[in-house]
Parts: sequence; structure tokens; C-alpha cells
Amino acid sequence: MARVSVGLEVGAAVVKMVELAHGKKAPRLTKLARVEIPPGLEGDDRKSAIIKIIKSLVADHGMNPRRVISGVGGESVIVRRIMVPTMPDEELTQALRWQAEEYLPYSLDEVYLDFHVLGRGKKTGDETSVMLVGVKKETVDIHLDILKKAGIIPQILDANALALFNIFEFSHPQELEDIAVVEMGHSTTCLLILEGECPFLVRNLNFGGLHITRAIAEKLGVDYSRANQLKEEHGLRIEQPEGEGVSSDTAAEISDQIKKCMRDLINEILHSLDYYSSQKGKKIKKIFISGGSAYLNNVSGFLSGALGLPVERHNPFVRIGHNPRRFSPDYLEKEGSFFAVGSGLALREVARI
Repeated sequence: MARVSVGLEVGAAVVKMVELAHGKKAPRLTKLARVEIPPGLEGDDRKSAIIKIIKSLVADHGMNPRRVISGVGGESVIVRRIMVPTMPDEELTQALRWQAEEYLPYSLDEVYLDFHVLGRGKKTGDETSVMLVGVKKETVDIHLDILKKAGIIPQILDANALALFNIFEFSHPQELEDIAVVEMGHSTTCLLILEGECPFLVRNLNFGGLHITRAIAEKLGVDYSRANQLKEEHGLRIEQPEGEGVSSDTAAEISDQIKKCMRDLINEILHSLDYYSSQKGKKIKKIFISGGSAYLNNVSGFLSGALGLPVERHNPFVRIGHNPRRFSPDYLEKEGSFFAVGSGLALREVARI
């Protein structure tokens, strides 16, 4: 019997669930769901809403609460690839605690720290490549409290950035060298630069669909819900024909606001690409995008022109099996990028309980 893993992503605006069955062949998609968190909620009200949503996923979709792998993301999660002198494991753990202070914007008392050895030198004087992960304790504790109150005890708690890397590595094994992956979420964007079988750079940027929607709302004098609707209907406009229910002038204003909001994101991406080029002496060849903002009309073309690189939307399900009668290939192609992080979480197998 195939083992089942459930990737549960609790985002800023949506809770997403991906269930994969792990057999002898490729993983197989068995369940998929996403539920929006009511906008405008904060504090305990927001926590209560998320708990209710997760309970509904268990009840309505048969989500197994004992097979869950969840993740945390955003600016409170720091992922760094660093080089340290080669040393025994027992010494490495202590040495990394001291060295971590150089890379973390928080004190060690505020952070849960973990690491994974990527490559180890073989003799004295060689260096060991390590992926260092630090997460604010407050972020983890709040996340675990929500899951516990929803009846979930996660088998693994991962970093969303690493889940994003895992699913891209699985879905595009021939495109891992000199590639950038950009997950544009609701409130933050995760940028990965890949160098072969491990990330060279991981950055969480303060940009997301929320910022675009707020800018449109302020510019047009409409509420958040209407601004979000207009953003999704019109996106970036190349030509400005008369739109149904909205003037071409309004459509142009929506497009202009999206472009203005994306300027900082584009500059941050360009800065990261230049850093990679300066460190490695080679350039990024292609960019893959995912997340909600990846679905804005003409966004791939706009980013491609601004960055001077091919930009393609990432479908995490291209190498994951599925029943086409349950999951339409067209739907997975069009909507799959929403589930990139959740798929990466579910890709990790949970031991049989």
C-alpha cells in the first residue's frame, strides 16, 4: 500500500492542501484543495478562521491529520548557504551556532536553528558546504499552535523555500543549472537561484499580491475586494481596448499600478542575478514563476521584458501522476502554480505510523 503525505501550506491569504501517494513509481496526486482566508482578519480572529478551515479540510476532503507536512515562510525564515571548515559532526553543530549570528538578523535566543550538510570536504583545510535555516521561534510556535488546535500534529515542519526547491528539482530535473525560481505570494515573494542540485541563494522579499491590490484600491478609490477583482480581471495590459464594464482608461490605470508595484521586485531580482553573476562568472538562463501573482494577465511577458530573460510559469505537477477524470490536465496546467509549495511539502514521505 502506497504511503500518503499531505502538504499543508498556511499562507497569508489561502490555506492549500496537496496529498500525494508514494509508491514504487512516481508520486501520484490523490487530493487537492485551497480555501481562502477571509480578508481583513487579524490576531485571534484570523487564527480561529484558519483553524476552522483546516478542520473543514479534514472533514470535507478526508485529509489525514497524521500524515501532514507543513511549512513556514516569509521574512522570519532565513535560509543561507554557507561554507565552514571541515570538522566532525559534534563540533559542526556548535560551530554553526556561533557562526549563525553573522547571518541571522535576530539573536539566537529568538530563533530555532537547523542545518543540512550539502557537501563535505575530505581532508583538513577543505571546506564543508552547509544549508543553514533559522526561523523565529514566535513564527513556529504560532504555526504549531494553530495546527494543534485544528487537530493536526505535523510529522515534519519544513521551510517553504526548501519545499519550493524540492518540487522544482523534481519537476524540472534537467533545468537546475543557472535558473531562478520566483514564488509570488500574497504578502511576500520567495526568490531562489539554483546552482545544480542545491540553491545558491534564497531570499524572502517584501512584495506580494496584497501590495498590488492595495495600490489599485487607493488609486481608483474602491474597496479591497473590488480592487482585487479588477486586478485579476485585467492584469497588465499591452493594448487598451474598451473593456466590458470598465473603461480603457481604468484598465490602463490598473496596469500602470501593477507595473509600479513590481518595480521594486524587479530591482531586487536584478540585484540578485547580478550577485550570482559576480560570484560565479556566469548568468541566469531562465526564470520560473509561481504563486497567485503568476496568473496576472501578461505578467510573464512583462517580467521577461524587464529582466531580459525568458520567464515561464512553473507547473509542479508535470511529473506527478494523476487520474485525469479527477484532476483535469488543463486545470493542473492552468492552476498548478498555486500549489508549488504545498506540492513540495507533500513530496517528502512520512514514515508509516
